[in-house]
Amino acid sequence: MRQGKRLVIGCDVSASFIILHDGKNALRIEDPKELPDLKNAVFVLEQTGAYGIRWAQIFSNFGEVYIADGRDFKNFRLAHTRQKNDNLDAFYLREYFLKNPQKCRPFNPKVVYIRALIRQHIRNQKDITMHTNRILQYLQIIDPYNARPSRYKLHRYIDQIEADLKNRPHALTDLALSEIKKLKACLEEAQKVRQEIENIARNHPDYEILKTFPLGDLQIAVILAYSWDIENFKDKDGYIAYTLMGTSLEQSGKSLYKVKTDKARTEIKGLLYTLYLQANKKNHPLKPLADLAKELASDRNNYKKRYIKFLSRLLELVYYARKNRTDYKTTLQNAIARRERELSYTQQKELNPTRAKKLYHLTRSIQTYKKMLAQCKDISLWDSQSPQEPQAYLVPEQKKRRTAMKNLTALTLALAMNLTLLSPNAHANDGKASKDKEEILLMLECKNGRWEITYAKNEEIVKKTQADKMQGQPCYNQENGGKKP
Repeated sequence: MRQGKRLVIGCDVSASFIILHDGKNALRIEDPKELPDLKNAVFVLEQTGAYGIRWAQIFSNFGEVYIADGRDFKNFRLAHTRQKNDNLDAFYLREYFLKNPQKCRPFNPKVVYIRALIRQHIRNQKDITMHTNRILQYLQIIDPYNARPSRYKLHRYIDQIEADLKNRPHALTDLALSEIKKLKACLEEAQKVRQEIENIARNHPDYEILKTFPLGDLQIAVILAYSWDIENFKDKDGYIAYTLMGTSLEQSGKSLYKVKTDKARTEIKGLLYTLYLQANKKNHPLKPLADLAKELASDRNNYKKRYIKFLSRLLELVYYARKNRTDYKTTLQNAIARRERELSYTQQKELNPTRAKKLYHLTRSIQTYKKMLAQCKDISLWDSQSPQEPQAYLVPEQKKRRTAMKNLTALTLALAMNLTLLSPNAHANDGKASKDKEEILLMLECKNGRWEITYAKNEEIVKKTQADKMQGQPCYNQENGGKKP
């Protein structure tokens, strides 16, 4: 059977050969040079990893190539027959495409490349951790008198550490130098792989949209790698289910619904888990979303369920942003409006326990998105006059933050140094303030390397300047010319 005027061929791939089925006859091919003339044909393959990718690249020179999802195809085949052989698999792959063409995605080499690079990036990080830990263990044994360096310092000063080890004879010196050589190779490869991943992601048309989100380039690349074309998904539920494949709801009899997750999509769940950990920090832009996930999964020990809920809400925003071509701020505004309409519609119905719970979740979601919107102060992504790279300022104004941190640092230093406010006649009392005079600290600022202290004494405002004040040492201020006694 042909689709229109094109020949549709089902392809079952194995390690050493491939079976081609056109609906009537099956053909076994072991060498790609034995392929007949199949120009303008449609090839349907099952998702089989490297074996299928090899033949997909070969068939892309002849015509269109489509990849069938392994789980859906298995259910389709079992609905027709219980037999299992290569010829039947090739035949039903063809039938699966003819009856469900929307469930087969076109083969895209860029998706294959970026997924392979992401998996290699994960392997590189594991190798870097392994070699780093070994080097730190050897350094503790070779030089027990010096403190163990941190991971960051080891990577930054690795050349200097290598030179020092060459001049330090020890039984483990050769092993440490060997691990340093391997670590340097892993660091160099990891940098190249990450750069290649980011280059592929930056050429995607949705990269500028996702750049307005509080996401890094590597996290954006992971999201794009498993949903390259957003038009392949009809709704957000299908998008989230495909991206987080392996997450499903289970219910049996009168038991409660349970969220079951497996190790599928480990790249997404692994790399985006660092984002979830960062989102639990105090000033992170996604902190309200992390708090909402904690409320929805109230069990303290069920961290996996919290993470899945957090990631589902984030991917929902990503889906609507890519689907409607809107930035982060506009997507949040649309999400608030959408939930407010749903809340108004739900309030008009008769109240019951289920609707009461839904009303609470909708109200809580609206509050969460409003908090996220309040923290989002983005620059003009769509402004053509802006020459800088599109991004979003997702933190309060930097000037206010620096001022707040400066004041906090000054006060902390004053308390740590046990800084005492001294009256002008403190020198006569050996650096001890008069007890009959009440002094109240109003302000403590650092100007040009000197501490400027403003305090109230006997209903008057007094300013004094100090620097390098040590406990038990008399102060020097503006009254004695700022000179040390």
